[in-house]
Amino acid sequence: DDSATNREILLVRFKAWGARGDEASDGEMGLRLLREAAQAGDPYRVAVIDMQMPGMNGEELGRAIKADAALADTRLVMMTSLGQRGDARRLEEIGFAAYLTKPVRHSELFDGLAVVLSGETHKAARPIVTRHSIREIRRSAVRILLAEDNITNQQVALGILKRLSLSADAVANGRKAVKALESIPYDLVLMDCQMPEMDGYEATARIRDPQSKVSNHDIPIIAMTAHTMQRDREKCLEAGMNDYLSKPVAPQALAEMLDKWLPQERDEGQGTDDERKAESADGAGRGAASTTTPVFDRAAMMERLMDDEDLAQTVVATFLEDTPRQIGALKGHLDAGDIASAKCQAHSIKGASGNVGAEALREVAFEMENAGKAGDLTIARGCVAELEAQFDRLKEAMEEDL
Repeated sequence: DDSATNREILLVRFKAWGARGDEASDGEMGLRLLREAAQAGDPYRVAVIDMQMPGMNGEELGRAIKADAALADTRLVMMTSLGQRGDARRLEEIGFAAYLTKPVRHSELFDGLAVVLSGETHKAARPIVTRHSIREIRRSAVRILLAEDNITNQQVALGILKRLSLSADAVANGRKAVKALESIPYDLVLMDCQMPEMDGYEATARIRDPQSKVSNHDIPIIAMTAHTMQRDREKCLEAGMNDYLSKPVAPQALAEMLDKWLPQERDEGQGTDDERKAESADGAGRGAASTTTPVFDRAAMMERLMDDEDLAQTVVATFLEDTPRQIGALKGHLDAGDIASAKCQAHSIKGASGNVGAEALREVAFEMENAGKAGDLTIARGCVAELEAQFDRLKEAMEEDL
C-alpha cells in the first residue's frame, strides 16, 4: 500500500492478532520482499494488496506473484476503495483468494484472513472471499430459536431466515423454548407472545430469572406480536424482551432486527430509523372483511416469502391443510362457551392468514378475536359462517393461482 497510514494501521492490527507482518510502499518492493522471504525458506503465507498504487497497481502485482513459481502459493487479498461490478470475478481468475472493498472493518479482515488461511490448509478449491461471503460464513454459525405455535407462521419465519443464510430451531410454546435454552447455546430468540401452555411473556420471565436453568439469561429476545399499540410494545419490554416485530413479519424488518441484535452482526446493521418504523406498521385491525379487501393477495405473500416459489408452494399447502383443523377447533371452543380459548384460536388463524396474503379471512378472524377479548360469544359465533365462506373462497383462489 502506498499509504503509510494504512500500512501502520494494518501492521498494528496484524501484530495484535499474533501475526508477523512486513510492509511495502509499492509493487516492486512487495515483489522483492516476497522473493527474499521465499529464498530464505520463510515465505509469506498471505499478501494483502492495495489496488490503487502508483506504478504497478494491485492487479498487476497479483499477476506477477502468481506468474512466479516460487511465489504462486501465496494467498492474495485485494483491498480497494474503487470496487466495480465484475472485479471479484476477474480477480478470482487471476488467483486472488479474497476481495474486500474499503473501508474494511477489522472484524471483516480478520474473518477474511481466517477463511483464506483455512483454504490454504485444506488445499481445497474455494470461491473468492468477499464481504458478502464473510457475512454468510458468520451467519452460518448463528443459532436462533423460534417459539411459535402456528405451523404456517413457523414455515414462513424459517423460510425467511433460510433466505438470510440463517437457520433456526422451532418450538411450539414458551415452555419448550425455556427447556431448549437450558441445554443449547442459542444466540437469539424470536418469541411469539401468544402461545398455549406458556406464552411469550411468561417464557421471557423464566429466561431472565437468574434462578432458572437457562444458560444465558441475557440472550436477545425479539417479540413477534400482531399488536403494535404502544401499550403492547411496552408490555413486551416490561416482560424483559429486547425488541419487537409486528406480524406478519416482513423480511426486511426481520433482517434489520437481526442486524441490530445478533452479536456477530451488530457492527454491520443497515437501514434507517424511518425504514424500521415503516416496516413495523401493522395491517391488522381493519374490522370485518369488506368488499374491497382481497381474498388472496399473492403479491404481498411473495414479497414476504422473498419471491421463493418453492417456499410459497409449501407454505400454502400447509396452510390449506391446517386451517380447517383450526377452524374446527375454534367452533368447538365456541360451542363449549370457552371464549378465552376461542380468542386464542382466532388469533392464530389471523396470524397465519396474514402470512399467506389471506386478507379477507384475516379480517374476519380479527373480528372474532376482538369479540373474544370483549367476552362476546354472540358476535364470535355470528362470524363463523363468514369465516368458513372466506376460507372456501381463499382455497379456490389459491388452488387456481398456484
